[in-house]
Amino acid sequence: MDGAGSAGHIYGFDRIIQQLRIWQPNTMVFADVALYKAADLRWAGNEDGRLPYENWNVVDRTGYLRWRPVEADTPLRKLHWFWHPNDEASLKSLAELVNNYNDTVGREAQLMLGIAPDRTGRVPEPDVARLREFGDAIQKLNSHNLVQERQGHGWAAEALDGDPETFWSAPPGSHHASIEVSFPQPVTFDRALAMEWLNDGQHVQKYAIEVQVHGAMEASGNGSAHPRISAF
Repeated sequence: MDGAGSAGHIYGFDRIIQQLRIWQPNTMVFADVALYKAADLRWAGNEDGRLPYENWNVVDRTGYLRWRPVEADTPLRKLHWFWHPNDEASLKSLAELVNNYNDTVGREAQLMLGIAPDRTGRVPEPDVARLREFGDAIQKLNSHNLVQERQGHGWAAEALDGDPETFWSAPPGSHHASIEVSFPQPVTFDRALAMEWLNDGQHVQKYAIEVQVHGAMEASGNGSAHPRISAF
């Protein structure tokens, strides 16, 4: 539910959604909270493919708490959503798209990338090629499990095995916890991926990544809504 370009028009969203739920009860409805408060998905507040680092999925918009994940949208072409002739310079670079991915999916949002067909009804070949490069780059980012490849080990094995079906959680009622990973030989890396098991809700509020460098612990990353990791 967008409503763009229709100022002054009154939508019967309640009636529309009621009819939708009859025919497709599991459909997810997106809308800005200012347009329709009872939507399932909410807007990030911009079309830049960016999200503030701290993002909570549970929000109160209709008098009670609801799980409302955020959608971050941005066009593949800079500054516009629709096709224009002789406009190849507007195609986002691979680096820009990877940054969009890290600033949305990396911050627990759904990335909605706008793709426009040309006058033939086809997606232009330069766009197809860039999307292919983008997909390959994302696959490459997450293609290695350093813990498994370098025989790292830690006591929370379920969090380190690379299997999305297994997980480790801090004991109920605890306010802090840590996972330590040890390697038989020094390792180098430029990113760390950690995810919270969300089936029971969102609980982790802050995290820190600490790495042992020349015998001393150094903080290499910190923020909100992610777990704490220590590597040795």
